[in-house]
Amino acid sequence: MKRVIKESFPILLLCTIGGVIAGLVLRNMEDELVKIPGILILLPAILGMRGNVSGALGSRLASTLHLGLIKPELKGSKILYENYLAAMILNIVMSFLLGIIAYYAYLLSGFREPVSIIQLTLISLVAGTLSGIIMTIFTILLAIYTYSKGLDPDNVLMPSLSTVGDIITVFCLLISVKLII
Repeated sequence: MKRVIKESFPILLLCTIGGVIAGLVLRNMEDELVKIPGILILLPAILGMRGNVSGALGSRLASTLHLGLIKPELKGSKILYENYLAAMILNIVMSFLLGIIAYYAYLLSGFREPVSIIQLTLISLVAGTLSGIIMTIFTILLAIYTYSKGLDPDNVLMPSLSTVGDIITVFCLLISVKLII
């Protein structure tokens, strides 16, 4: 129990600060959020998806490290590559589907301001894929680093991935809105 608290507390403290930063960035996105009202429907879903995909990848990597199926190094590993590939496929497919679902949820919610299914889907796809690439690489590096330093990746990965994922995804969403609008 002491080990869990010792390893988790500093990370949770940093995550709290990171959450505030993500909120501030989101607050500064107000102009972009108003341009495409469907973004407000997309945002919670894309943040949740990012956490789910990165969290699942982090859990799989922690388990494979603990079981000795992969070594804490970046050398070629079939298991590491397959996990990377699976996470990337999930990121792309789910980002595409989220854009479509967000568009129809937008219509069902009664908004009549014009938004295109293509715009919303492209925003979701660009933001989800870009943040997915960054987060997948970050997840792999953090899992290997924490394990190699004698820390339990299970104590560090989830809170770190949630907060960093929120920050990265909000930035990627902002970038994708600016590119597509």
